[in-house]
Amino acid sequence: MYDLVVRSGRIVTPDGVVMGDLAVRGETIAEIGQGLGAGKEEIDATGRIVFPGVVDAHVHLGVPSKDFFSVDGVETGTRSAVFGGVTTVIDFTVQEPGEDLVASFERRRAGIEGKAHVDVGLHVNVTSFSQAALDRVPTLVKRGATSFKVFTAYGEAGMQLGDAEILRLADAVGEAGGLLMAHCENGEAAAFLRERAKAAGNTAARFHEASRPDLVEAEAVHRVATLCRLADCPLYVVHLSTARGLEVIRRFRGEGWTIHAETCPQYLLLDRERYEGEDGHLYVVHPPLRTAADRHALTAAVTEGEIDVLATDHAPFSRAQKGAAGGDFTRTPGGMPGVETLFLLTFSRLVALGDGGLTPRSNASLLLLARILAENPARLFGLVPAKGALRKGADADFLVFDPNPIRRLRTADLHGAADWCPFEDFEVRGEIRSVYLRGKRVVEGGQLHGAPGDGRFVPGRTVPEAPAAPAEPAEEEVAD
Repeated sequence: MYDLVVRSGRIVTPDGVVMGDLAVRGETIAEIGQGLGAGKEEIDATGRIVFPGVVDAHVHLGVPSKDFFSVDGVETGTRSAVFGGVTTVIDFTVQEPGEDLVASFERRRAGIEGKAHVDVGLHVNVTSFSQAALDRVPTLVKRGATSFKVFTAYGEAGMQLGDAEILRLADAVGEAGGLLMAHCENGEAAAFLRERAKAAGNTAARFHEASRPDLVEAEAVHRVATLCRLADCPLYVVHLSTARGLEVIRRFRGEGWTIHAETCPQYLLLDRERYEGEDGHLYVVHPPLRTAADRHALTAAVTEGEIDVLATDHAPFSRAQKGAAGGDFTRTPGGMPGVETLFLLTFSRLVALGDGGLTPRSNASLLLLARILAENPARLFGLVPAKGALRKGADADFLVFDPNPIRRLRTADLHGAADWCPFEDFEVRGEIRSVYLRGKRVVEGGQLHGAPGDGRFVPGRTVPEAPAAPAEPAEEEVAD
């Protein structure tokens, strides 16, 4: 007898969307098929979609910015995540000046224990470069940190690495079988434009995007991609925000180079017009919100399979923290909430409501969603085969989703510590009925059934392979 059987659902697997049952034994998926045997617990999923637990590959839980820490720490951030069907997040270490990289990793890992509602992986931020840091790369890879992030901006905060440092780090990471991640903005150009805006008294939020224009991103993408190519190290560009940056990635790929792209819901659904409003300062993020043309270009790239991963860059600050600088974008902490709304917004805007041009019920729509929200991030960051897909032997991380209800997002209905939502009043389609983490029911009917400590640290393995090639699913509709 199985511990759990989900009956008669529309199950999104890597090999296609199938109508049938999903059986769980212990913490893993035992079988997927039709007419499976009895379970100690059974769920009727008729008319519902069984989707793999989402892997948000880009969150910041308690990150310092300006004079503040973001309001979601591990406990509240992962609680918010689980209500949104996110069963794994990947956070970042925070390296103090001169701190040993392994020490920063172990400190961050220790901070997860007993607090997380979902499983947590770690990327390693490298903000203090040294030969000692390079020497630590193989050790970190063995301990489960296969991805290393660099910044080409934030020199004023002591986080920016120079070209020679990035090249040497990429060489070490590539040699160890890891992946280099990069925040791509030309730091010197951004600093120059920011200081020029301040001198002219142009510090209102509406001047933020002009201080970090698309050229600033595109130049840095090209530069870091060139360095990674010289070092023979794969590159992952975080939070891509512009059509210009996308074109650079296309050129490198056209020459046969491995470069992965991530974008975020804010760059698909919001644009720089948000900075014109009274609450414009709330939307200060780095990189900034862009033009409608950039938004449409990135959305098209998602639907064409050119974007590997959709993640959130979840780093929420409260209204009070955002407003402490009096609307001055140069002193406003950058970041916004997003982890809880990731799945609903993506399903609603790219599948159900058609912003991405996909048909609401097609297999292709659901398979694309599963790739960019679960399978690809799990594969790139070494969490396969346990995470990222509904397959026999994988962790039983999944959500049961009713695609029919329609409602509007409200801050009051969310579960993180932020007191605002960048997508307030957006119409969303569907409702997450239940969420399972490694076979344990953690959310049911909008109520939390899990507890801090349900989540654990999940180590990555070296993953030189690219994301799975887009499948060629049958286009026929599947009846409810």
